[in-house]
Amino acid sequence: MRRRVLAMLVLSLLLAAVPTAAQAKGASAATISGGGPGGLPGGPITMKGDGEPGSGSDLSNLADQAGVWAVLFEDGPGGELAAAPAAADRGPRYTITWTFPNGAGTEDKVRQSVWPYAAGGPLTFMASGQRVLDATTKGGWFRSSDTLRLTLIGLALPSRQPLTAPAPTTPAPGNATSPAPDPAQPTTAADPQPGVWPRVAAGLALLLVVAAAGALLLRRRTGPGAATTP
Repeated sequence: MRRRVLAMLVLSLLLAAVPTAAQAKGASAATISGGGPGGLPGGPITMKGDGEPGSGSDLSNLADQAGVWAVLFEDGPGGELAAAPAAADRGPRYTITWTFPNGAGTEDKVRQSVWPYAAGGPLTFMASGQRVLDATTKGGWFRSSDTLRLTLIGLALPSRQPLTAPAPTTPAPGNATSPAPDPAQPTTAADPQPGVWPRVAAGLALLLVVAAAGALLLRRRTGPGAATTP
């Protein structure tokens, strides 16, 4: 009886002290490749170590900077982008292949695309549905800080500055002038005082009548008078 109790106690302690591989979510390695035709000049770059979140290792820091934990599972800490940024602002693409030991004694490979020199900060993308640790990746876009670009340059990626985002085009302010007249519409000279000419004509006619009457009256007064007897 004592032997049975002791065996059960030892088994319980072992199960509590030894974590299973399925419980561990950290990567054990990361391989960086790509970058256009010919790939990296020195070939793919491989990092190994303890990739557990918060461990402070180089591998763990790289995973954190690349947004792995934000897009790996549904309970990620956030920071992902809702839509894909414009392709013209991304620059060359690299691929990070993350290795995760699983509980079956094998390894799961998760691929993530990286644009270190993108305008506005490095970009990463992880496709959804990739099998990892008895689950599948949530996936999505992630905008990182410039620390990721500097880290990758320190790992032998080309030293390049981030792309400059094109300035938004705004219409130039227009001159404060009146719009040109529509050529389809006939233009006419505007009469500033359309009621003046009829009044002028009526006045001239009245003057002519008065002048004619005055001339007739003057003529009658100056004509010869009638003969008288002494």
